[in-house]
Amino acid sequence: MFESLNTPEVSRLALVIGAFTSVAYKNIYGINPGGVIVPGFIIILFLISPIWCITTLVLSFVIYFIYKRFLEQTSYKRKTPMYVLSFLSLGVANLIALLYIQLGWLVDSLDSLSGTLLPAVIAFTFTKQQINKVVKGIALTTLFTAFILFATYGLFSYLFDLDFDTLKPLYLGKEIIEFKYPFIHFYITLAVGYLIYRYKDIRPGGYMVAPIAAVLLIHPLTAITFLLGCLIVYTITQLICKFTLIVGLKRYTLALFLSTIYVWITELLFLYFDSTILPFKGSNIYVIVTIMSYVNDTILYSKKEIKFYIFVTVIAAIIDYILTESLPELLAS
Repeated sequence: MFESLNTPEVSRLALVIGAFTSVAYKNIYGINPGGVIVPGFIIILFLISPIWCITTLVLSFVIYFIYKRFLEQTSYKRKTPMYVLSFLSLGVANLIALLYIQLGWLVDSLDSLSGTLLPAVIAFTFTKQQINKVVKGIALTTLFTAFILFATYGLFSYLFDLDFDTLKPLYLGKEIIEFKYPFIHFYITLAVGYLIYRYKDIRPGGYMVAPIAAVLLIHPLTAITFLLGCLIVYTITQLICKFTLIVGLKRYTLALFLSTIYVWITELLFLYFDSTILPFKGSNIYVIVTIMSYVNDTILYSKKEIKFYIFVTVIAAIIDYILTESLPELLAS
């Protein structure tokens, strides 16, 4: 139904518009509407599969009530609930996603599985603020994001004949990021990240982005484009934050915006000069979130050994990827 709108360009616009909308809502009303990526991701999931989008939103409440009933403790560190909720969300949402894939309600893709962490992100904000206020914020920011997104789409596509589906044909028939065992990869990354946070009080670059970095780093071309992106976005973000004193969600949004611009421009340049090469193996949304997460956490924990612990999580993800994805094939041959 929404196939024509389910494109990399629309997804990126949804993320960026949603982030700026969330920050504006937080500034005006003092309520975090689920997190800066939530409005954009809700729209992305809706375009992929409306039933999957609705399911992830319902799971937010389920995961939250399970946590409150059985797992809440007063001795937790500040971000420990997010790790607990992520473990729950990843397990429950993956099982439902597999069921939906078997029923034909969901396409088996990395972008589709992005919804497995969304319930944890939303549920985490429930632990910090009143649920009714968060739900209202999510609803308003998502609707406003959708309005701006589709107004932009209509204006530029119909009046200016701008193509919002330039990149998708580039991915067809090419080698893109795929995981045979995403459940294993993301759980191992989450576990390693939690251990580092538990003992060193550092979140080593997001919660579950290391597997994406691992796949990119084991290929020379994508390793260069990915590392260059991290360096460029980090340098610009740090410079802007230094002179404007941008912090918190605003810094997060700035890193997201710059990451989106970098990935978008890089892919368009490769498309212009050589349409046979994918600079990020086709995983546009995950690459943007990965660069953004590493940049934000590197600045946030700049006084700690954050780079070393990011390195540890990525090495663990690379070893995990090689063992689970490649070793069985080598043994079979």
